[in-house]
Amino acid sequence: MSAVSKITVVSKISCMLGRHEPQRRDVRWDGRTYVGHCKHCGAPIERIKHRRWRERTE
Repeated sequence: MSAVSKITVVSKISCMLGRHEPQRRDVRWDGRTYVGHCKHCGAPIERIKHRRWRERTE
């Protein structure tokens, strides 16, 4: 298994556990919080505190 494959597997597991990571260039302020999409699974996410993101429920 290559290093890239290992990172992908770990990232997918992190997403399943609710630990998303944003696509930094696409994060925007919506007037209430920072929102964007997870760079691993593409889910819509919002920032709950510094370096902590969760899936949006809207």
